[in-house]
Amino acid sequence: MNDFQCNICQGRDAVFYCRKDSIDVFSCRNCGHKYVNGAPNYKEMEGHYSQEYFQPYIKSEDTHLRKRFKKRIAEIKKIRFPGVLLDAGCGAGTFLKLAQDEGYKAFGVELSRWACEYASNNFCLDVYNGDLKGAPYLPETFDVITLWHVLEHINDPKSLLARAHKLLKPKGLLALEVPNIASLPAKISGVDWELMAPKEHFSYFSPRAIEMLLEYSGFRILKQQSYLWTTPAMFFKAQAKKSGRYMQLILRLAAALSRIFSFLRFRAMPDFLKGDIITVYAVKVEGSL
Repeated sequence: MNDFQCNICQGRDAVFYCRKDSIDVFSCRNCGHKYVNGAPNYKEMEGHYSQEYFQPYIKSEDTHLRKRFKKRIAEIKKIRFPGVLLDAGCGAGTFLKLAQDEGYKAFGVELSRWACEYASNNFCLDVYNGDLKGAPYLPETFDVITLWHVLEHINDPKSLLARAHKLLKPKGLLALEVPNIASLPAKISGVDWELMAPKEHFSYFSPRAIEMLLEYSGFRILKQQSYLWTTPAMFFKAQAKKSGRYMQLILRLAAALSRIFSFLRFRAMPDFLKGDIITVYAVKVEGSL
């Protein structure tokens, strides 16, 4: 047992969960949230999000645009449109550009200087270089704030959501995505789960943990979905890397055969079959903070 403070429930009863990349991940006995203790702050991580980090995402931009972001913007428009939208952690600007094209007055916040310059130079987007806490926006400025795969990258998700709550207009919409540590792919893959990456992912949310966090932060969930990030082929490839010669051949064959299921990636899963990504749409509750 370790005396670490959980960044969801503030509990101090934590147990060892796993170790990867020489970093320990702990599990809160009170709420089940998984986290890295003593994670670096955003200033220390700034150099991590370099051109090399973003290149794979830029290369797969069309896939993410078609299979993920167009679906997300369609859901958002059903709830809040028109309006002013802030994409916090906007990366190279793929979703932000889509939101602007769909009719939103769009702004972005991004820690990576390289990504900010890419978004500005390629898409002419208005992106603040820094974190959300330091961004020069007035309270109740935005109708929509999006946090696509941001919360797992920070060591204090409560503070970030408090800032988002302050920046949203009354009944403003918060849309976010995080990896789902309680999913079947995460449980089967264990430490080999692709999204178990403690060098940059400091929080690992379950549906219960994200619900607790949003309620505490003054939001009411309107809709929650999940989809698959990890396909069977990705799982078999990961297992092959740590197996012996003959087992590698079998697992690589299994990976090749299971590619027929690749169409399932990024598709919404039914409630009884939770994928390893959680997507949440929540509304700001007035007078809650």
